[in-house]
Order: sequence, then structure tokens, then C-alpha cells
Amino acid sequence: MALLDDLVVQTALFPLVVGVAAVGVVRFAGGRTRGPRLAAAGVAAAFLAAYALIVGLPALPPPSSMGRLFWSAVAGLVIGVGADLAGLDRRRGTWLLGAWVTASLLWIALPVLPGSLDTITAAVLLLAGGWIALTRTAGEGEGAATPGVALLAAAVAVGGVALVGASASVAQLAFALAAATGGLLLWNWPVERHAWGNAGQAALGILVLLAATLTFFSSAHAEALLLVLPAFFADRLRDRLPLPRTAAGRAMGTVALTVLALVPAAAAVGVAFLLSAGSDVSGY
Repeated sequence: MALLDDLVVQTALFPLVVGVAAVGVVRFAGGRTRGPRLAAAGVAAAFLAAYALIVGLPALPPPSSMGRLFWSAVAGLVIGVGADLAGLDRRRGTWLLGAWVTASLLWIALPVLPGSLDTITAAVLLLAGGWIALTRTAGEGEGAATPGVALLAAAVAVGGVALVGASASVAQLAFALAAATGGLLLWNWPVERHAWGNAGQAALGILVLLAATLTFFSSAHAEALLLVLPAFFADRLRDRLPLPRTAAGRAMGTVALTVLALVPAAAAVGVAFLLSAGSDVSGY
């Protein structure tokens, strides 16, 4: 279909619509008890659908790093949903998913490892950043909005840095992940209805793997992505705002959190652009 070949449709509209639909289907299929906890699985599911549309379904075993990214994402979704179905709390589930992210990142980066000191340093920084993000979203006391906003902002940053670095496929996939996350957030604004769950943590892990693909297999200045880490602490600033403790106040808090989280995302893209000055800045 010509419509599905459109760049905006592939990158934004398709994953957003599929994300909204997938979250709803999972929520209602899971029932009153499990549905709200499993709903975040719709984000990873929508990402996989967008990947198939943008890149195509890769072979198994995958011959390339992009193929390894897809099958790693499938594994992460299965692990996240399985952990939620097993009743594993998010803190213990985060350790399980952290192990998956670590193993998947090393698998994706295998063609360039052990490589130079720069390559090893990049791998260590990616793993450290990934673990920081996962542990910051591991709390049980919050719904999907706070970690979802952080994921959306970080995905926008990865997409922007990839775009600046002329890595078109990673840029599209990162923006698609942001749009899929937007599908979950639409369900949870102005009233939060779902938990983040281990399935949500899996979606965050997918973003780490996207950042790894960008770092190891493109000329983008992926080091700028370190600047996006404060997005995972933006809730601390949000909590200091003089917002009323009402439903309207919580809705305004989510909007404020989104703005706060997008600031470090914009900074990361801006620094990547400055570092790329004098070179081609777009793959399109």
C-alpha cells in the first residue's frame, strides 16, 4: 500500500495507532487483574510491527546487527510478559531484564568486539546508562506515565542523534518507539489506568539496544546520548512544582514532566548536531 510507504506514516502514525490498539487489546484481554499490568507490552509489540514495516522481517538466525536487534526485542517482550504473568515484582524483573539487555547488547556488538579501547568504553557506558535507566523506572509505586514519559523523551533523543548522524533506519525505529510509547501514554492521560510492569521495562531495554546499534554501526556522535540520562530524573523536578493534589493536578504534572524530560533530549540532539558541524546532517 502506498500509504504505508509514507515516511511519516511508518515512523509516527502507524506505530502510534498500533500502540494505542495493542495496549487496549492487551489490557482487556488480560482482564481486571492482569490487564493493567500487562498493558505496557503493547509498546514493544507496536515497535516490532513498525520494525517489520520499516525494515522487513529479518531472517533467523539474523545475518546483521539490525536483525539481531529485532530478535533481541522479541526475546525481551517474551521475558517481560512472562515475568508479569509469573507475578515477578518490577525490581526483581528489572534484574532479569537487565541481564537480557546485557546479553543482547553484547550479541549485537559481537562483530566489533573486543575492538579498540573506544569500543570497549562505549559498551561499558551503554551498559551503565541502560542499568541507570532501568533502575530508575523499577519502582512499584507508580503507574505508566512517569517511566513512559522518560522512555518517550529518550527515544526522541536517540532518533534525533541518529538523524543528525545520517543513520536513517535507526532514526526511524527510535521515532517509531517514541510513537508507540505515545500510544500507551494516551491511555494514561489525564487519568492513569495502567502499570508500567516488566513489559514496560522491556520496551526501555529495546531503546538501549537501539542506542547500541547506533553507537557501534554508524558515524553518529552517540556519546551525546549521555546527556539524555537526566530525563529519567525529571520526576524529581516535577514533584517540586506547586501543583494541586487533585486529578487535574496530576494531569498537569504529566504535561510538565514531558516538557522537563524533553529538555535533556533536545540537549543531546543539539550537541550531536554541533559535533557533526561541517558534515552531512541527515540521511534523508
